[in-house]
Amino acid sequence: MKTYKQEKITEWYSADRMHDMSKNWLSDLSFIKDEQLFLEDLITNYTQKIIDSDALDRAQNVATALQRTKRGNQKLLTALKKHENELQIMVDGKDELEKENKYKSDHQEFTKTISSFYFDYKAVKFEIFELVKQLMKTDKQEHLLK
Repeated sequence: MKTYKQEKITEWYSADRMHDMSKNWLSDLSFIKDEQLFLEDLITNYTQKIIDSDALDRAQNVATALQRTKRGNQKLLTALKKHENELQIMVDGKDELEKENKYKSDHQEFTKTISSFYFDYKAVKFEIFELVKQLMKTDKQEHLLK
């Protein structure tokens, strides 16, 4: 029954709608790619504070998670570009039901995968900001004491 519901949902997406969704995902993932570079720089800029504090293990875990999301982002970008190029199957005017259903199924999987990626990435980003916020507070307190 669950498979039927998924197929029903993908049938509602027109080729234009799937194209728009894919373009938005590509745009979001490209922005995230740039944002990940910023987050790496942020961690790098606070490296000395991280080493001096008791946050080294936490920082290493966050840096590892950020690298994981970078790899995941790159894989998604590559796969999504390929998926977007295959949209031709939906609009070529040929009745290739099997290929069209496969494309819709793939699109549904992208919907789930991207949603999961966004959730994971936001968690990593939150952890980085919390770490840096903690380090900034410590830095501010040290300056006040001097």
